[in-house]
Amino acid sequence: MFKQQDLHELAAYQAETPILSVYLDVDPTERKTDEYKLALRQMLKRAEGLAAAEDIASVERFFDHEYDWSGRGVVIFSCEKENFWRTYSLVVPVASGVTIARKPYIWPLVALMDAYGSYAVAQVDRQGVRLLLFEMGELQITGGYLGEEVRKLKKGRGSSGGAGRRGGAPVSSRREDEVAQRNIRDAVKATDRFCRKHKPQRLIIVGADPIVAHFREALPKRLQEQVIGSFSADMSASEPEIRERSLEILQRVEKERESALVDAVFTEAAKGQRGVIRLADTLGAAREGRIQTLVVARDYHQSGYQCQNCAYLTDQALDGCPFCGGEFAEIPDAAEALVTKVIEDGGRVEVVDEHPKIAKFGVGALLRY
Repeated sequence: MFKQQDLHELAAYQAETPILSVYLDVDPTERKTDEYKLALRQMLKRAEGLAAAEDIASVERFFDHEYDWSGRGVVIFSCEKENFWRTYSLVVPVASGVTIARKPYIWPLVALMDAYGSYAVAQVDRQGVRLLLFEMGELQITGGYLGEEVRKLKKGRGSSGGAGRRGGAPVSSRREDEVAQRNIRDAVKATDRFCRKHKPQRLIIVGADPIVAHFREALPKRLQEQVIGSFSADMSASEPEIRERSLEILQRVEKERESALVDAVFTEAAKGQRGVIRLADTLGAAREGRIQTLVVARDYHQSGYQCQNCAYLTDQALDGCPFCGGEFAEIPDAAEALVTKVIEDGGRVEVVDEHPKIAKFGVGALLRY
């Protein structure tokens, strides 16, 4: 299970020798295990001469003897010379790839945390609510509320099956509605308590359309703003079904949010206000600690230079650091170093797929000031 504290640990780690970072897509619904093993061998073959032989061997040994081929994605960081070894098995898919650098390659994990971080599902009907808290697609905690059963009264002497004395809806029907409405009010209270305690970033509602609408309207405004979608399913729907359909909503919402974010970056940059684009300007903003949200194209890589004394980053080969006079060393991926700097400064990082603007310029940012 990958958590936020794992991301901060990886962002802060700096090795004296190269770290081998491996991401492998193992989604069983897409390809067979043997095909993934072949893809892994091909990636590790390309890493020969760049990564340490013992790190490549450790990864091969893990997949041959330790990994159970469950889940949809695997992430490994290996630096045998410094006794650094981390493995994460994920229930969400990852893009396969290998990176060798002196810091763990964390971009894809940053993207996954943004898309699939902590979210809650409220599965509602007229009697109550079932609550599920997921992190990175894995079920963590369940809760809920079960109210009074909503049932029709039998007709007969003394029953409330007929119409009311003054006309209108049958008494039994009004009684059912009253019970259902009370159950929904109590279900909303239970959901509010659950979300206050566990603090999910997003909320998805599951149930029949009229009940979902009623439940959503009854939520406090704070929770209404966290709702990102809903779908129809009854209370007997299994946890795997709920998870898969929830992940589909998260993927769609993430695409929409990424697109809006990139547009905001370019709008602010065009105004010359709270936005920058291109590597050079973005590195400058990072140096000043001004980056609030960094936006990077997923496959963007660019070599650069880093001061060995104060860690200043630049895309130019300078004779000496303009801030401390230290010497520069070329680094294979200045953009990855930029990601690490922003995370360590408390900023956000967004890794974006298939957006034409960010694909053209590679990187940009929204600024704090």
